[in-house]
Amino acid sequence: MQKNKVVAFDCDGTLLNTYNLIQETFKITFKELFPNYNVTEEELESFFGPGLGDTFSKYVKTKEEIDYCISRYRYHNQKIMAEYITCFDGIEEMLKYLKEHGYRVMIVSNKVSSAVMQGLVLCNVDKYIESIIGYEMIIPKPDPDGIYQAMKQYNVDKLLYVGDTTIDMQTGVNANVPTVGVTWCKSSKEQLYSAGATYVIDKPSELIDILENEIIF
Repeated sequence: MQKNKVVAFDCDGTLLNTYNLIQETFKITFKELFPNYNVTEEELESFFGPGLGDTFSKYVKTKEEIDYCISRYRYHNQKIMAEYITCFDGIEEMLKYLKEHGYRVMIVSNKVSSAVMQGLVLCNVDKYIESIIGYEMIIPKPDPDGIYQAMKQYNVDKLLYVGDTTIDMQTGVNANVPTVGVTWCKSSKEQLYSAGATYVIDKPSELIDILENEIIF
């Protein structure tokens, strides 16, 4: 068994309920930047998971335009975060258990690290997270770069990656690490398993069962 038992989490949709926050931020951003464009609910759904650069590249062409769109999104997101963000039921109890039982808990996210930390602080769960590898540090998921950085940081050859989207599962597959898909945001068991999930859970306490009863590390 390796010395460090690392559990890496996605943030949005996995630990923190940011779905309404993300949708509202995109609505405000599109109203400002593309006032004559009516963004559909289907489009809003598709924005949850991919990096902001990938999302905005569908609407503007140059890097400068994409960067400006991202900057406006982040501005609006920060302004309304406290109003919309919450922690999913059972997350704090699960994180507390992991910390007390010697697991190394960290985050690999397509969201910029400062925004991840802001959300964790607002939801009072930052004390359970050892480190964050965010958008500004990685090639965005599903590239395995963030997972590789996490394994190097903790000097391990394996970790468990937990996320809520098919992109998260694909990231784990690309990094050749076991994954846990969670269904408490938007993805179904079928979607997560089809994307390569090793396990799928419906509530946070089930992650503890996997860690204690399966050979992960």
